[in-house]
Amino acid sequence: MSLEGENSLNVTAKIKIALTFVVIAIGLIAADITPAASGPKGIILFIGDGMGINQVRAADLYSRHVLKRGLVINSIPTIGVATTHSADSNITDSSSAATALYTGRKINNSVINILPDGKELSTIGHSAKKAGLSVGVVTTTRITHATPAALYSRAPHRNCEAYIAEQLADFSPDVALGGGLQYFVPENQPGSKRKDDLDLIGTMRDKGYEIVTDRKQLKNLKHGSGKILGLFSASHIDYALDRENEPAPAAQPTLADMTGAALSILEKNPRGFFVMIEGGRIDHACHAHDIKAMIHEVLEFDAAIRTALEFQKRHPDVLVLVTADHETGGLELGNCKESSLAALKPIKNSLEHVSRKIVKDPAGTDNFLEKTGFRLGENEKVFVHKHSQNTQAGSDSEPTGDSKGEPHGVQWLLYALGSIEAERSGVGWSSFGHTAQPVLTRAVGPGENKFSGSYDNTDIAKRMAELLGLPLEQPRERTKEMGSKCAPK
Repeated sequence: MSLEGENSLNVTAKIKIALTFVVIAIGLIAADITPAASGPKGIILFIGDGMGINQVRAADLYSRHVLKRGLVINSIPTIGVATTHSADSNITDSSSAATALYTGRKINNSVINILPDGKELSTIGHSAKKAGLSVGVVTTTRITHATPAALYSRAPHRNCEAYIAEQLADFSPDVALGGGLQYFVPENQPGSKRKDDLDLIGTMRDKGYEIVTDRKQLKNLKHGSGKILGLFSASHIDYALDRENEPAPAAQPTLADMTGAALSILEKNPRGFFVMIEGGRIDHACHAHDIKAMIHEVLEFDAAIRTALEFQKRHPDVLVLVTADHETGGLELGNCKESSLAALKPIKNSLEHVSRKIVKDPAGTDNFLEKTGFRLGENEKVFVHKHSQNTQAGSDSEPTGDSKGEPHGVQWLLYALGSIEAERSGVGWSSFGHTAQPVLTRAVGPGENKFSGSYDNTDIAKRMAELLGLPLEQPRERTKEMGSKCAPK
């Protein structure tokens, strides 16, 4: 073979080798880039209302000692820290915090999706619906309460819940599960909190919703219409602790039940979905300084997260985020440890349930507390009886200590029992309201790296929208007059 022919073969071989490397390189680059470029198909956003770092830590300590297992929330690999202030206060309330989490904008406390200049905001929920994604809202509070309401409504005050309920019907999420039936039935029905004859249950049934009102119905759903409205209580869903130990509340679903049902519907949309799932009563227990009820609310929240993580393993193109809107109560662990938290194990009911029973029958206080697991010592009995009398007398000096006028009063009786729980378990509380503590955000799934580090709660909305390829719309002038339905407070 001539030298010229040999060189020609060498050149050809070199070209083939070079082309092979180019193809391999392109494949590697594509494999690297494609997931990040496409982003998640769906996002599951968990919000633990009032859930600070110590709320999770206390529940984890209790669970490890009493239930012999840790919390699944602590297995989530990516963690960030988010600040929570509102536009007009260093201490946020739930409506302004939720607005920040859904729109990427700061507003004043007690307002929903309306800027201080009066312009209205659209949320990631609105953008998702416009893009053809399915949208869900799940909560253990009223579905019209601040955190869930901010995903779909606009109001000059969070207390305009009858008006907010109308906006849920207009927004028409694929899934809406929680409490709050009292705002969906006309005023002539027992327990209604409406001031008109609107039948929003009928309205949503006409829109093709399946309506469910208890745990059994939720589990037996056929999902025929693809849309579901579940209202499981007139007001908030009962505390998890009471649902575990009382027959009537046991008919209500758990947050894990609702999470599983919601995901089974939302996953059917090939375009993807966005769902917000709130553990809303963590906040209420902290306002009441009820450490036992709070622990069980976090445990229930953790069980719902477990359901979502199992779903995410089957659907790795889904991002799971867990955050909080703010911390409540200024929970201090102090001398708290596993063994001291185990002292709470015998308590079977929330302080809310206990106080209702005692107020109805003050003479039976000792017997009822014995049955519910408190077993008061002599000094504790004196302490409770003193504050029970204050409650019966309607004392005007009862402690309220909430954040920015938020409507969470604390009866003297609950204060007394909460103090006993705190003393026994080694915890402390610095506030009856919200605090300015930053909160943790945990993430697993495509784009999880965007939620590590330190940022503001408004950044969460922006990063979720970016990952889903959705715009967060610019503020606009008010397009709908509310008239007398929801006058500013």
